[in-house]
Amino acid sequence: MQEYTTYVYEKSKKKATKRLFYNLGILAALCAVIYMFVAGILGIGLSIIGAIGLIVTIIQMKNYDDKYMGITAYGDRGAKFIISETGFTMGDSVLPFAELSDLVIYVDEYAGKPRELFGMHHGGNNEITFTYKGQPYNVNYIIKNKADFQQVEKLVAKIESQTKKA
Repeated sequence: MQEYTTYVYEKSKKKATKRLFYNLGILAALCAVIYMFVAGILGIGLSIIGAIGLIVTIIQMKNYDDKYMGITAYGDRGAKFIISETGFTMGDSVLPFAELSDLVIYVDEYAGKPRELFGMHHGGNNEITFTYKGQPYNVNYIIKNKADFQQVEKLVAKIESQTKKA
């Protein structure tokens, strides 16, 4: 039986706010470098090379920090979470798919996935929504890397085909 072991992702508003200010600081630094280039403050001969070098350095710092901090920059790992072909296991609780309704499993990102502009995804915005005994639930979980992402995609496709038959 195929399964994927991961952790519940618990978002932290405090950490997300701190990260927002960090990202705004990076954006401000990029704007300052571009302004210094346009205003000629960096010097005539070194302005183009200096501006490009500073911009590349700032972007690389951001990418390195995103990769190094990963999920802990935005939240914390919670309980151990297992997705299998027959159900979910969270801690000591087992939730078979037969007892769940309105099940939707989103597989959106993995840690280190490049963002559209610059930076990397932290891997915790993968979501599972379902209803269990009349109570709606929403669980975010972590995918560590691209290989795991592909494994989870295949597992979810298998789960969806099995739950549609039932």
